[in-house]
Amino acid sequence: MLLLRHAVALIREDKLFSAIYIAGTAVAIASAMVIAIFLNIRLADIPPETNRSRTLYPLYGFYTKSLAENGREFDMRFSTAALDSCFRQLKCIEAATGIRSAYLSITDEGRQFVTGVYALCTDPSFFHLYDLTFLSGRPFSEKEFRQGERVCIVTDKLAKRLDGATHVSIAGSKGQFPFRVVGVVKAVSTLMEDATADIYIPYTVEVNKDDNPDQNLDQISYSGQLDVRLLLRKGSSRKDFLDEIEPLCKNYNAANNVRLGKDWGKWKIDADTHFFKRLNFFRHTGDQDFSMKAKELMPPALLILLFLLLPAVNLSGLVSNRMEARRAEMGIRKAFGAKRRTLLNEVIHENLVLTLLGGIAGWLLSWLFIAAVSNTDIVHEMFGGFSQVGNEPSLDFRMFFTPTLFFVAFACCAVLNLMAALIPAWHSLRKPIVESLNQKR
Repeated sequence: MLLLRHAVALIREDKLFSAIYIAGTAVAIASAMVIAIFLNIRLADIPPETNRSRTLYPLYGFYTKSLAENGREFDMRFSTAALDSCFRQLKCIEAATGIRSAYLSITDEGRQFVTGVYALCTDPSFFHLYDLTFLSGRPFSEKEFRQGERVCIVTDKLAKRLDGATHVSIAGSKGQFPFRVVGVVKAVSTLMEDATADIYIPYTVEVNKDDNPDQNLDQISYSGQLDVRLLLRKGSSRKDFLDEIEPLCKNYNAANNVRLGKDWGKWKIDADTHFFKRLNFFRHTGDQDFSMKAKELMPPALLILLFLLLPAVNLSGLVSNRMEARRAEMGIRKAFGAKRRTLLNEVIHENLVLTLLGGIAGWLLSWLFIAAVSNTDIVHEMFGGFSQVGNEPSLDFRMFFTPTLFFVAFACCAVLNLMAALIPAWHSLRKPIVESLNQKR
């Protein structure tokens, strides 16, 4: 407690130095926190995408032997047959959902309000994978989905614009289709790109001519128009998924060899975890292994280190100059029996108090910066660039603050700042007492 009081007294004594030191620390932490917060938004388990750490994104690969000779390969989406006969049969998979996105035109019951909406066409498993908050109503049921009933779920913002209408009309290439609203959910920030939409409808309902998700490509029954998301069971991993699906792929290829001929090609599946799916600073394919994808961590890691290291070097120069100015004081205290350890402890406590103040200021700066840029075109492009009628890239407190996120950034900055303070302090305190006492002559 005495050391803490002494640190506060030293800070008050040299207010200019303290202000510069706090500002330098704040800029260092704010710079690192901005990058860390954007990574947190893309990677952490944040509602409604609370299962990111257990989510797999299958990568579909297909090629014929003739195409393989030229090094060409087709990436195709999946059909409902692949979902039901393949993915949902795996023991390591808790839930599997298919998703298609579309831009649709919607009107209310009185046809007074017409607007374009961003729609997710999906199945009931979607609401198991993504934890949407239902303000009223419910998800569409398995029966409604299988029978292709025209039901939909809208966000609260769209429902407000529709003036609470219980029936809406969606325009498609085949005309106007009446839909019954069975649920209203809280609008999802567009920063949550996998779960966000204005309206959610079953993909078994055909609106446009090419809406049939079971439309097979090149007679490959597992090819369709669906992006697939898989929820791993707790305790299962990506490796478990690849090991379990490998024999299914072999059986499927063998059956197609008989049905389509040996030259038809090969069907194979790889999968990304959410971590590597969203941390795609460079475009990659499913052929990359995790060691290759891990290299993509280098740019953000080096950038964070740079933002922390440069201010630390500048602060080291400030501390060095200050210790030179205090050499006479240190010499007198050493002459009266003060130990080097005691003097170093004072420097450490003073530095920690300054770093704490700078850390708080840096966290506030990072929050203000992200709040200011959250609705810019750059952020829209980073998180999918969705154009929606009611949803916005709103910030939830859990997006930009988690205890782990803050304390990791703060600990890194504290360590660097301590090194910046201890090195010049140790160098100054090693000098003889007489030389220190003659400093001001």
